[in-house]
Amino acid sequence: MRQLITNDIFQMSRILKKLEIKTDFILSKDDENSDQSFGVQIIVKIAENAHLAQNEINSFIGGLCGMSGEKFGKLPIKESLEIIKQFKDLDGISDFFKRAGQLAK
Repeated sequence: MRQLITNDIFQMSRILKKLEIKTDFILSKDDENSDQSFGVQIIVKIAENAHLAQNEINSFIGGLCGMSGEKFGKLPIKESLEIIKQFKDLDGISDFFKRAGQLAK
């Protein structure tokens, strides 16, 4: 999985907006929570409403792995869950969601 880049923030911003994830949740992350814990929380929030942005999510995560969204959506569930686990463990994931959340307002 590649590292996050600046353009990913804009794509995630559109996903958060479509999912109507409130930016106050994203911005409320404090220093007591680890990036990994925060990553898990935001992934759970996204999963609750994933059906609203299925194509965008598949395209985004697929793009992180060098594949199309369509191909990502057709992966066996075990493989896609492993990729999502890698995503939530990326360095700087909480900052990434904070920036995307600010743009989603």
